[in-house]
Amino acid sequence: MSNYNIKTEFILEKFQFENQFSLPISKNINAESVVNIYEAMRSFFPIYHNSEKETIVAPRLENILESFDGLFLDAFGVLNVGPKLIPGIIKTIDKARDMGITLLVVTNGASNDTSKKRDQLSSLGLEFSYDEIISSRDAAEVFLSFNKPEGPLGVLGNIGNKFTIPDLECVELEQDYSIFEEMSSFILLGTTMWDTMWQDMLLNSLKDNPRPLFVANPDIVAPHENKFSMEPAYFISHLIANGAHLPFWLGKPFPTIFELALNRMTELAGRHLNLSRIGMVGDTLHTDILGSNSIGLKSVLMTNHGLFRNENIAKMIKKTGIIPDFIIEGP
Repeated sequence: MSNYNIKTEFILEKFQFENQFSLPISKNINAESVVNIYEAMRSFFPIYHNSEKETIVAPRLENILESFDGLFLDAFGVLNVGPKLIPGIIKTIDKARDMGITLLVVTNGASNDTSKKRDQLSSLGLEFSYDEIISSRDAAEVFLSFNKPEGPLGVLGNIGNKFTIPDLECVELEQDYSIFEEMSSFILLGTTMWDTMWQDMLLNSLKDNPRPLFVANPDIVAPHENKFSMEPAYFISHLIANGAHLPFWLGKPFPTIFELALNRMTELAGRHLNLSRIGMVGDTLHTDILGSNSIGLKSVLMTNHGLFRNENIAKMIKKTGIIPDFIIEGP
């Protein structure tokens, strides 16, 4: 699980959506359109492994805790929705700890570093140690440490501490966008401050001079109380549709973050846990459920608070063919 040296050269590949596929504008985004975008990009996602076992349906996570020795917990849609804590999550986490279940937050949020994420969760009443959080930012740092692109790396969407990779020049472009064209590659961490200027600048630069683009957050949206926020994969899908090369994805559902999380869980538990006794609790089929399935973990879809709240879950599962091992409504 510790070998992250995947490519010595970054080969730029082209991908095109089918002609009849159209990307929705942000104000029209909903759960079904998110699923449609993911399905349109499915060919370069990890492979889903079919299982003949029936899905177990339960009201809450606490009802199925005995099935696990370790749990990976998504953040948005599982722990919180925007700035609000999901009701019952603290009680269930406390119960899991009392049962000796090893817990690890595994999030695609990459704009901030782990210490900031820990502080954010603590402000909501969720107490996790620094070691109990793995983010796609961590996955990006590890991957790029083993697979350094040549020349300066332009960093976009960073709102935490400086993004650094040993022996790699990382340039925070928000501080000086005049050197945009001097970058040999780019990494997009988040889109909290993203706008059409940055979108157009990145698109035009990559079309005129194709270079590696690393995307540390494969989420299309994140759930908030009354809306979805647009996340990096939404904007990247528009880049692809307009002729940019296929980016290099880091974060769920791709393997690097899960390998990191499994290594960390072994350290926290003090022993190797059987993969069939580790569950990934998430709110999306294409990142949480597909990702955990592809690496051999049990998958738990929470439905009432994230992407699929107020949606026909059976319809979404049938559309994608991605079947969770467990379906729960809440904590």
